Amino acid sequence: MIESMASVPTPQAEAHSGPYEKRAADWYELFFDLVFVVVIAIAVGIIEHDQSLLTVLGFALLLFPLWWAWANLMVTNNLFGEKFPAMGFLIIAAMPGPAAMAIAIAEGIEGFGSLYAIGAAWIRLVLLVMWLVPIRAGYSSASAWRPISYNLATAILWLVSVFVFDELRYLLWAAAVVLEIALLAWRSSASSEIYDRASISHALDRIGLFMVIVVGEAVYLSVTGLSASLTVAGAAAALAGFVICALLARAFFRWGVSTTETGLEIAQKSGAFGALRDVVMYLPFVLILGLTFVAASIGISVREASKPLPPGALALLALGIAMFYLTNALIGVRLGRPLSRILMLLIPALLLPAIAIFGGASLPAWMTVALAAFALVLIEALSLTMSKGTKARVTL
Repeated sequence: MIESMASVPTPQAEAHSGPYEKRAADWYELFFDLVFVVVIAIAVGIIEHDQSLLTVLGFALLLFPLWWAWANLMVTNNLFGEKFPAMGFLIIAAMPGPAAMAIAIAEGIEGFGSLYAIGAAWIRLVLLVMWLVPIRAGYSSASAWRPISYNLATAILWLVSVFVFDELRYLLWAAAVVLEIALLAWRSSASSEIYDRASISHALDRIGLFMVIVVGEAVYLSVTGLSASLTVAGAAAALAGFVICALLARAFFRWGVSTTETGLEIAQKSGAFGALRDVVMYLPFVLILGLTFVAASIGISVREASKPLPPGALALLALGIAMFYLTNALIGVRLGRPLSRILMLLIPALLLPAIAIFGGASLPAWMTVALAAFALVLIEALSLTMSKGTKARVTL
């Protein structure tokens, strides 16, 4: 699905047309991401403890504003980081915001919702400064009202929510996020300038590093779970979990990043800014959420390797893998890849792991995870076969 780009020029053939050369993440962005190592660890811990539908949905809803803040900080630094050294200081200054939000989630949002809201407001105030600096310097043609409405107005909504009862508080949070999404979707000459200026390579590098954080959490849980209770069954579950993580990571970095970069560069040149927005800011959240589910399920399977996985863990493992492949397919569709070819890999990628996981539901956890790993091996073999077939046709 994600490697099907036979009709699209390679990144080498299509040079980046924006004002930036290919660019990697800055050191201060990597430092900032340390906060999200803790965020993902807290998130996985919550799901490991309780896989009920209410808990999982609540976690997903609380994680999105954190991801959204990360994505906005990433995009802003993408646009202005090389031009303005102050951006590095401001990114680091934003770190208390996500830290406060993560602590609130860990301690219980009912009692610490004010801390969560203050953290969200802090990030938006930092973003406001990050936008006003280039506007004041004349580097951006955006008028000041856009960052004021996008960041200051929403920061006020978050701060007002501190002083109201819970039900209204959650509505204000939703209104703040929806307002930002609506403003982002509003096309203008300033927004076109932003999309034209964006560095595709930097955005994908940042998203890829975030994926490493989530996959790394699964590896960490496997090792720590095994060290706490060293058994043969636990070692088998950890090994199968490693295989799952490795194959998902390979699918993303070997196939996904290179072909997505090509598709995004073409979308940028053709003015398909909606595709740029969706692939960089929205769809990666679903990938991260799915990988978080996989990490939590692997952690449970290593700890309780000799027992059948709980129904919630089974569902999360199957759902997480399905979300990974389905999101990759949606990225392909969004970037104009042939739907028929995407479906050739998507259908088995959805069916094989689900059959393996639910078919092995009554087996010990290590066997269920091993069956899921074997299903991913089959998907990888199919992906390689399809890739070779594409290359052969191009050669002919």
